[in-house]
Amino acid sequence: MAAPSLSTPFQPYVYQSPQAAVTPFQILGGEAQILQIMLKPHERVVAKPGTMCYMSGSIQMENILPPENGGGIWQWFFGKNFATTAFVNSGSQDGFVGVAAPSLARILPIDLATFGGEIICQPDAYLCSLNDVTLSTTVNRRARPGFFGGEGILKQKLVGCGLAFIAAGGSGRSL
Repeated sequence: MAAPSLSTPFQPYVYQSPQAAVTPFQILGGEAQILQIMLKPHERVVAKPGTMCYMSGSIQMENILPPENGGGIWQWFFGKNFATTAFVNSGSQDGFVGVAAPSLARILPIDLATFGGEIICQPDAYLCSLNDVTLSTTVNRRARPGFFGGEGILKQKLVGCGLAFIAAGGSGRSL
């Protein structure tokens, strides 16, 4: 899949962070969606490994390991990847990165500030985030839904005041 040309009209959504930074993004596609984020010089996006589809030449990738107490041992124990990838625009011009879900899903942008700065989601729902978002693993306190309800015992907890993108299978509606 080729990256979209920069000469095409870019009609993005715009996210304004509490730090007054504006980041345009665009969600492309129907059932299998791709999120395209425009990055100004030295801006960064933190994403789940394996979700990047394409990027411009000025984008650099960095691997980020969680701190020792960040819950990475739980993810490793249950066979999940506990590292994240940061995409940083190291050039002097605007760049872009395309991120997609690993399966057929819709991409939902969630401003964590509107949800009190915290949201808990399914284990593989997190795609990427802008600004101040911390990803951690939490354990379902009740065993019955975890083992018998098909939900599992591990959940992802997103905390912060930035913008998070999650993948949701099936039909979705605006929050």
